[in-house]
Amino acid sequence: MNRIAIDMSPLVHGSRAVRHCTSSMVKELIKYEDMEFSLLYFDYKYQTDKYMRPLEDRVEERVIRIPYRLLIPAWRRLSFPHLEMIAPDCDLLYSNEFYFPPTKHTLVLATIHGLSYRIIHEKISSQFVKSFNQGLSFILKNADYLVAVSETTKTELVNHVGVAPERIYVVTHGVNKQFRKQENKQKVWDYLNDNYGLKRPYILYVGAIGIHKNIMGILSAYEKLSDKISHKLVFAGPPDSAWDRARRFVTEHNLSGRVHFLGYVNHAGNDLVDLYNGADLFVFPSFYEGWTSPPLEAMACGTPVITSNCSSIPETVGSAAIQVDPNNHEELANEIERILSDKTLQSELIEKGLKHAASHTWESAAAKLMDVFADIRAKGPWKS
Repeated sequence: MNRIAIDMSPLVHGSRAVRHCTSSMVKELIKYEDMEFSLLYFDYKYQTDKYMRPLEDRVEERVIRIPYRLLIPAWRRLSFPHLEMIAPDCDLLYSNEFYFPPTKHTLVLATIHGLSYRIIHEKISSQFVKSFNQGLSFILKNADYLVAVSETTKTELVNHVGVAPERIYVVTHGVNKQFRKQENKQKVWDYLNDNYGLKRPYILYVGAIGIHKNIMGILSAYEKLSDKISHKLVFAGPPDSAWDRARRFVTEHNLSGRVHFLGYVNHAGNDLVDLYNGADLFVFPSFYEGWTSPPLEAMACGTPVITSNCSSIPETVGSAAIQVDPNNHEELANEIERILSDKTLQSELIEKGLKHAASHTWESAAAKLMDVFADIRAKGPWKS
């Protein structure tokens, strides 16, 4: 038997980041012609549309019409319905979610996207911390092996959770090819002006407007520079735990005409690519990331990057970005001002960033994951 089941639930009801990485990885995996795949969609609010259209008969899609909200408690408490009832012809299940069908004898490989709920739990709501910890417990009980999205996440699993290192593989993410440097900058700026009312120059952040992303640190650093630079500050991301506080800060410091909150920007079109290309600087001083794509996406678009020196971020960006202590707003402000005033430094960061981003592809990530599939098949079930 040589068929792999892949849990496609994130495409229907997963978070933006997990949905994105699942789609990107699977598009590369199904190109392997010597493999057969079953893509499993667990229904949610009676959504049965298929999110991917395989081109080969060796790739099938199955929609399981039991609502996901009913499946989770059944899986947790009863270990039912198990995978062999759903996809009896598969010998391996690969999942990017916390919850998936337990198995009788099929191998399970589950992904851990980070441990923010363990490492910076004080910056995340208690409800999410409890929910994520329950999900992690389910994975540890029901998965044979784990995929960590960074070496940092693997180390945290070993040190903070007690997982045996031999049980963990590391497969980092790629950068989608849509993120690229645009040569016609004037066309980009015209589009952003017409569609978002944005005029250059501006500094960009992409991601959730959450406390754990250090939104208030970005605003504090920017406020210190407001009399020194002409750049506007643009946030592209959905409201999260820092939304109300951030909007109040902007009003209280008379920054309403200079700080723009665009909300969520769809990855499907080129709007996000244009936003990266139109920016003079990308800032991402997050408190924690298991692995993060926005700094690499900005690099791929030829934009200099400032980010944090903690969690997996140094591993992600290498020497191609300026790294700062996310708790030091003064340092962040100084580095923003330094980059914006130094054309030579900007050019160096752009060149390094383009080269670094090009080394992270979904093709190489899928190839590494295929090696993991082969290795765990050779090892068999995990025995603690």
